[in-house]
Amino acid sequence: MKINPYICALLSAFLLTACSDDFIDKEPITQISTGNLYQTQEDAEAVLISCYDGLQPDSYYGFDMLVYGDVRSDNCFAGGDNAANFQLDNFNVNPTNAIITRSFSQMYSAINRANTVLNRVEQMDEALFDTGRKEGILGEALFLRGLHYFNLVRLFGDVPLVTTETTSLDPAQLNVSRTAQQEVYDQIITDLLEAQSMLPDVPIDPERAAKGAAEALLSKVYLTLEDYPNVDVWTEAVMRRGYGLQTRFDNLFNQENKFNNEVIFAVRYLGDTEGNVFPELVLPTPEASFDFIKFNTPTPNSINQFQGGDNRAASSFVQRNGESFLYKWRNGEAFQSADYTIVLRYADVLLMRAEALNRINRTGDAITLLNRVRLRAGLPNYGGQTDTVSVDEAIFQERRLEFMYEGHRWFDLKRKGFAAVTEALDESKDISISEFELLLPIPQTELDRNPNLTQNPGY
Repeated sequence: MKINPYICALLSAFLLTACSDDFIDKEPITQISTGNLYQTQEDAEAVLISCYDGLQPDSYYGFDMLVYGDVRSDNCFAGGDNAANFQLDNFNVNPTNAIITRSFSQMYSAINRANTVLNRVEQMDEALFDTGRKEGILGEALFLRGLHYFNLVRLFGDVPLVTTETTSLDPAQLNVSRTAQQEVYDQIITDLLEAQSMLPDVPIDPERAAKGAAEALLSKVYLTLEDYPNVDVWTEAVMRRGYGLQTRFDNLFNQENKFNNEVIFAVRYLGDTEGNVFPELVLPTPEASFDFIKFNTPTPNSINQFQGGDNRAASSFVQRNGESFLYKWRNGEAFQSADYTIVLRYADVLLMRAEALNRINRTGDAITLLNRVRLRAGLPNYGGQTDTVSVDEAIFQERRLEFMYEGHRWFDLKRKGFAAVTEALDESKDISISEFELLLPIPQTELDRNPNLTQNPGY
C-alpha cells in the first residue's frame, strides 16, 4: 500500500498528540499549581511520569535524536522527502530548520518539567512518602535533567542553563543568556552525582532510572570530556549492578525480550495510542504498515563495515528489492509501535571502559573487554597491534558496529575531533564540512523571542 508521505507526517503528528494527552492523563504541567496537585505521593509520581513522557515525542527520542546521531554521521542518509532532514544530512542547516527548532523547544519543555518536580517535591513533607520514595523521585528528575542538558550541550554548545521552575511569563525569567559549555557540563555532573546518591538500586518499573542509569550516563559524560579516570570509576560501579550482555545480540531488539538485563535505560512505549512512530518511518513492509519513502536509510559505507561472521549485521539492517533499511526496530504498527528506543546499555559500558582503560595504560584489560563484545558478535579475539593508538582505533570501530543506527555515531565522531568527522563524511558521503558545523545553529524562533541569546559562529 502506498500513501502520500505528507499524510504520513500528519498522521504521525496526530498520533503523537493523542499519545501525550492519554499517557499523562493529567492537566498540562503549566496548569498545575500547589493548590490542585502535590498533596500526596501519588500526585508527585503522576507528574514525574510526565517527565518521562517528555522523552517520547518525535521531536526527541521518537525521531530527532536518531537523526542527529546517525544522519549527521557516516551511518545514514536522511531518506524520506523532508527538506529539514536533507539540510541535516548535507550540512547546510539554517536557523529556521524545523527539526532543530522543535527539538530545542522539546528539550527545554522537558527540562522545565524536571525543574517543576524538583521544586515542588522538595517542599513536600517527607511523611507523605513511603520510605525513600521522596528521595527517589528527586533522583529521577535530576537524572532526566542531566540527560537533557547533555544532549543540548553536545548539539548546540553553549546553551541557557535553567535550573529553577519557570513560573511566569516575566521576560526577566524567560530571557536567559547562554552559559559556557564547561559550566553546563559542571551542572550535568552535579545533577548526575546527586541523582546517583538518591536513586534506588533497581528501578521501580523497567522504564524508570535507577543508580546504574546515572552511573552509565556519568561515564558517557566523562568520556566526552576525556576524563578517563572517572570513566574507570563509574563504569566499574555499573559493572557491580548485575547487568550483563545478552547471549544473543538479536535478543536486544526482539520486543518479546525487551525487559532484559543488558538495557540500562530506554525510552519505552506502550503501543497503540502510546506508540513509537520511529519504526514505521524506517522499516520496509511488511514490518511497517505503509509503503512510502523511508527515513534514516543506511549508507553503503556503514553496511560494508560488517565482516563475514558478524552476527550483528542481520540485526542491524535488512535489504529488500535492492534497498537497505534499518532493522533494530521490528514493528511499524501504523505509527503506534510498542518498540522501545535504547538509550544506555551494558555493551556501551564495556566499550566506554575499554576506551578509558586503554588511555590510562591498562591496554591488556581494555582488550579483554573489547573481546567480550566481539565474542558475542561471533568474531575472533582482537588480533591487531597492541599499542595505545591501534587499540583505541579498534575500540572505536567496535563501537560503530555494536551501536550501528542506535544514535551514537555522530557524538562519538565529534568527541574524536574535527579530523575524525571530516574523514568519516568524506569516505561515506563525499562531502566536506567546516568546523563550525560541529554545532547546530540556535533556532531563529528562540533568537526572535529572547534578545539575550546569540547565534553560534558561522550561522
